[in-house]
Amino acid sequence: MALFETIKYKVIKKDKKIEIRQYEDIYLASTKTNVNPNLDSGFMNVFRYISGSNDQEAKISMTTPVVTYEENQQLVTGFYVPSKYKKASIPKPNEDQVFINELKKSYYAVIRFSGSWTKSNFDKQDQLLLDYIKTNKLIIASNRLILRYQPPFVPSFLRRNEIAYQIEAIEESLS
Repeated sequence: MALFETIKYKVIKKDKKIEIRQYEDIYLASTKTNVNPNLDSGFMNVFRYISGSNDQEAKISMTTPVVTYEENQQLVTGFYVPSKYKKASIPKPNEDQVFINELKKSYYAVIRFSGSWTKSNFDKQDQLLLDYIKTNKLIIASNRLILRYQPPFVPSFLRRNEIAYQIEAIEESLS
């Protein structure tokens, strides 16, 4: 049994360590901070929210992965809101810097890898995924998402990391 609830998805196609996945609607409790080299700030803002800094004073279960992406020269960091919450029942953040972000049902091209959270590791895996996307004539519809499944104290060789891009659903490309 998993320690934390993980975002659910359906694998549509698999090619070595790259998958085309379909995700249902996803809600992220998110915050925006300045970009840093390891793309890992903002965690504590969202942690306070799940620890009870919300209108229901609810303790919200930790989930995986932590999702980060760059937008307008800022880093957005989000925790997946557990599936027991529906859009109308999600606790509202008490702090202005935390917001609920909705990602609509869609397809993603995803590469899975282990290792440290460094720009060079992310960039290497990102290029492999971008090459796959180009070769398979997929169309990117989002910024790059970085998904981290373990906390920073887990040795890097045991970490599950992913990079994902939302893609436009083109049936012949997905079969």
